[in-house]
Amino acid sequence: MSALPPKQRLGHLMRSLAKHLPGQLEGLLENARFKDGAAALQRLADPAHMEKALARMSPEEAGWLADLLTERWSWSADVQLEPEVAIVAPEELWLGAEPIRLPLSLAAVGLDEGFEAVWEGAVLPSPPASSATLLARPPEGKTPGVAKVRAQVRASVKGQRCVLIAQAQVALRRPSVVVSDDRRRLLAQDHAGRPAVGCRLEIGPDVHLTGAGGLVELEVPAPPGVSLRLEGIPAGRIPGGNP
Repeated sequence: MSALPPKQRLGHLMRSLAKHLPGQLEGLLENARFKDGAAALQRLADPAHMEKALARMSPEEAGWLADLLTERWSWSADVQLEPEVAIVAPEELWLGAEPIRLPLSLAAVGLDEGFEAVWEGAVLPSPPASSATLLARPPEGKTPGVAKVRAQVRASVKGQRCVLIAQAQVALRRPSVVVSDDRRRLLAQDHAGRPAVGCRLEIGPDVHLTGAGGLVELEVPAPPGVSLRLEGIPAGRIPGGNP
């Protein structure tokens, strides 16, 4: 199995599939019977189409689809993957009032051992290496925050030197929780008003998982004054108690 993160793995697989499968099928796709399949392969080769499709997927869905495509490809021909490198980073980070540092690494397919990278963007300065440290600063105001990272990877493939580019974006989110007047409905979101779906919301000692729209509904009102933490980050208190 590829060491790439699920979404990068699926994108890499689709690009490799679009490049190699037509030649492996030796002109079969030119037959009118396979017109729709040939058109689908052309769409896979379109970076804009691929990025739009990946943006709508969860990592779990992308991993499942990558497994399925790999299996289906192996039924028709040998799976041939292009050299690829990706930055292993979370899709989002929840932050409090202080910046945080997070280790970043590279995952590679088809490269010889011993590659290194020059890192740019939201990383601490360092010599060329296969790892770096992300410096994530809390976003200000209500503007969505993002940390952008780029790695220029110097590597070799079967002894031939090459340079590959890996890029990643990490959404930066500050927690906010809106509590209803009866203290039974809590709406978890970030500083920009985007819902926090599937996130861990701690109401005092109790832990809940946010549902659709970032909502948590309680059977009984939350005690006034208890602390709130979203994904482990302080997010205020239930109104009505002493601070």
